[in-house]
Amino acid sequence: MSTTDERPNLTVQRISATQTHPLRMAVLRPGAPKAECEFPGDEDELTFHAGAELDGRIVSIASLYLEPRPVDAAGGAPVAPDHGAGTAWRLRGMATEPGLRKCGAGRAALEACEAHAREHGATLAWCNARVEAVGFYERLGWTVLGEEFDIPTVGPHFVMERSLR
Repeated sequence: MSTTDERPNLTVQRISATQTHPLRMAVLRPGAPKAECEFPGDEDELTFHAGAELDGRIVSIASLYLEPRPVDAAGGAPVAPDHGAGTAWRLRGMATEPGLRKCGAGRAALEACEAHAREHGATLAWCNARVEAVGFYERLGWTVLGEEFDIPTVGPHFVMERSLR
């Protein structure tokens, strides 16, 4: 799968988990060991890793996993019926090079993940969003649930969801 955005040299395609590691390390876990950038489920058959490439270089990534949100979700976010139905997918590891934010690469990677989930029967996507990314997700139709919570070594987050129906 390859799609283009408003920039003619921006493409999005499925990439491997390993290809997400440089941006995960640089943006999400700076200074952390590589093992912290390897997430459970990265190699599952249905997991989808999107990479937005600009001039042949991956500048934004997003990963989506078939994973319901736990009943005891952080921040006290209520669990929707979709979580028990096996149609909820978790967005994780989304990152864009800081100097290239607002160029459409992050949105393109996220939309590729959402399209993949819909193709596999998803009705709902959810994530633990960093506080500074909440506005980005809200502009793309995601909603904050519950209260702010802290992930040790990573920082403050909110649970967010988006209907994929």
